[in-house]
Amino acid sequence: MNNAQHINTATLIDYLRRELGPERDAIVLAHLEACDGCRSEYEAEASLGEMLKAAAAREELEFPSMIAARVWETIRNEKPSPFAWVATLFRPAIAVPAGLAAALALFFVSPLSHPADGPKIGAVYYLEEHAAQQAQNPLMERGPSASTFLETASADSGVPTELADDTSLGIASSGVLNAVR
Repeated sequence: MNNAQHINTATLIDYLRRELGPERDAIVLAHLEACDGCRSEYEAEASLGEMLKAAAAREELEFPSMIAARVWETIRNEKPSPFAWVATLFRPAIAVPAGLAAALALFFVSPLSHPADGPKIGAVYYLEEHAAQQAQNPLMERGPSASTFLETASADSGVPTELADDTSLGIASSGVLNAVR
């Protein structure tokens, strides 16, 4: 764009709005500095844009404060419909914890979470193991509680429980201990 070619109005408006690419913008700027006719047209477009902005600002109406106050008062005093109340229950802050609680309750109440045919080990097994461990160690004092528990368990379950009769070992071991002292 030399002085013989002037900038058209559409290009000037794009330049004012900063919508031109960097190369084209530099060419228009250089032409505006060299050409007085294009510069005056540029200034006319710029002043026209400023006048339009000022006119729009003057015509812009503000929402009256009394109407705004009445609108907010109506919003605050309006009762929600039953549908709106039900819709609030489906908000994530309420629905997610409620769904989680329902899922946990269903899991713990459900018969699928507690199979009835699962493996079971009775208390008699543990008492027999305890009695066997005590019978293997002759230096350990054996209280009457293990044999009492075994007798009670065998009477309740109908399962015969046999406890090794090592009372002679217990008496003998205590005699050995007394002799060592």
